[in-house]
Amino acid sequence: MSSLNKSGSLDRFAWWFPLIFAAVISLWVFFQRPLSTQVRELAMAQAALAVFQPSGAPVHRLSPGAAQRLCEMVGSQALQRLDCRTGLSLDAPVGGPASADARVLLSAGAGLDGWIEGYRALRDQLSARLATGGSRTWVLAGIELRLGELERRRVGLSPGYAEVFDALLIAEGVRYNSVSGQFSVQRWDLARLLDSPRAVLERAEQLEQILFLLPWLVGLLALVGCGFVQWSLGALAGLVYSIFFGLATLGLLVVADASVRFGQGSPVYLLNPFAYALERQILVYLVGVAMPCLFLAFVIFQERLVTRALRWISDHFIVMSFLMFGLATGLYSLVSPAAGSEAMKLAMAGFAGIVTSLYARQAYLTRLHVPKAFTVVGLASGCLSLFLSSEKLKPRSVVAAELLKAFGLMFFVGLLVIGLAALVFSDLGGSLVSAAVVFGLVFLLFGLRMVFVVSGFGLAAIGLALVTDKVQGRIDLMLSPMTAAVSDFARLIKFSEAAPASGYGLGSLRWCSNEGSCLPIQVLSDYFPVLLTGVFGESLTVFLFAILVLGYFLLMVRAGLGLAKGGVLVPLVYAVAFFLLFSSLVQTAITFLGNWRLIPLTGLGLPVLSMGWSSMISVALGLGALGMAEYLSESRPMRQSGSLP
Repeated sequence: MSSLNKSGSLDRFAWWFPLIFAAVISLWVFFQRPLSTQVRELAMAQAALAVFQPSGAPVHRLSPGAAQRLCEMVGSQALQRLDCRTGLSLDAPVGGPASADARVLLSAGAGLDGWIEGYRALRDQLSARLATGGSRTWVLAGIELRLGELERRRVGLSPGYAEVFDALLIAEGVRYNSVSGQFSVQRWDLARLLDSPRAVLERAEQLEQILFLLPWLVGLLALVGCGFVQWSLGALAGLVYSIFFGLATLGLLVVADASVRFGQGSPVYLLNPFAYALERQILVYLVGVAMPCLFLAFVIFQERLVTRALRWISDHFIVMSFLMFGLATGLYSLVSPAAGSEAMKLAMAGFAGIVTSLYARQAYLTRLHVPKAFTVVGLASGCLSLFLSSEKLKPRSVVAAELLKAFGLMFFVGLLVIGLAALVFSDLGGSLVSAAVVFGLVFLLFGLRMVFVVSGFGLAAIGLALVTDKVQGRIDLMLSPMTAAVSDFARLIKFSEAAPASGYGLGSLRWCSNEGSCLPIQVLSDYFPVLLTGVFGESLTVFLFAILVLGYFLLMVRAGLGLAKGGVLVPLVYAVAFFLLFSSLVQTAITFLGNWRLIPLTGLGLPVLSMGWSSMISVALGLGALGMAEYLSESRPMRQSGSLP
């Protein structure tokens, strides 16, 4: 990433570029963001407040929890020991629902009547407030749908526990998990207008403020980030950063549009399920676009500390590898599969980068001077030589044994973690990306022949994964999307078929059909390529995919060239950047191909563009590591060898 140091108009434009870029992207966000007047929760929350908190009257509102209290009263045990669907203990023999005292059911029925009256009052208030046409029709239809469901259950309500319990769950907008025994309040359910209208109103007003400030925030970040990167590394680096920044902003705008317009026209989503998504995604966006700059700032102002940290990692890479893989396994078990998947990809990329920087040169020289050491026979004899005296062995076996001793155990641990992720935690996407990193590492160290050998183990693992129910379901979804048990792809196909050839355009996406059927909730993460087709059309989406692949490839080439530089520490950073970018390239390809139904869906998001941390971290870390390596390599030659300044 050499800078443009030539004098003249090109140089002057280069130094004006951050300001021009910030102005352009700020105007783009200003005109493409959804209007704050489209935040439909404002009118509905104001109507709910007029019902439950009329002017000068004390607050009177409903509150969730009646279904949980009913279960506790009937079961007389801790929730973890009860199946609240039946009211029976988990230790009780299988049978019908529990019998409940008539007074308990009468009290629960009275609570249900209170919710029904609340929905009727909200309907009447909105009918008077909303103008004829527009959102009035589907908003009132949604309330009538809820009222009709509750009234049918109330009229035909037998004095049975299960019927009362299910009706209360619907009225309160609460979800019950029979496995964990936990009750969770759905923040976007219509019931929130009855039990917490003030919170809905404050959330809508906060969303208005965020939309107003969004262009200013993006413009300021673009000016500071692009300017700092260009000042540190030159104009070409500033251009690369601006492309990354623009892609992240495109993803942010799509999330902003969903936070306002998702659910419009659907009686199911009267409150937007993505109302809280924009604020969370802005935090992801801030961290993502700031991370490359923070890496650069750290190496510029704390170079001595960075050098010491890199030397420690190089000297203790076995400990680091075990720590990274252990962290990934722990996150899978204790936090969530998404957190474990991202940790596993980062751990595998870090491990591959460290091993490559330490042993790529030795492996190359071995292939050049002792080519038989990397044959199947040579590696097999190398494995045997780990347990025999080197005096009785051929030189090729000794060389192979030294390389296997250096990273063979870590390699085995990495494959074990991938196997656990695929077979135990059913993380097909994370396993594929990590396996691709392993294949890349094997290719760099041992050549193409060994990739085919390792592929045999990979095919065996794939065969085991294919027998799991989750993978089978995804294969069925790929082959028969219109008849599969999960209807997500059917809705996505209809969305793509209804989109114009040139797309709807950003800000005009049809999140819901005229019949009220909406895109899946996972559309902002797993199905983002389908959204891109809706925004730009199929041809431009394919072109964008090609540009993304080309961009990652060029960055990987730059990192690969850096590996040839002398020393250990700078090549280490280049190698880690290479594999982080490589994992992002593989994830991009897997996500697009899965959305195009060329391979089964994996549950992976599209790097940089999709909503969530897992779509931003790898790319941001890869660019940050590449920028750090560029700065170190352009410094004094002694830093390339790891010598302290």
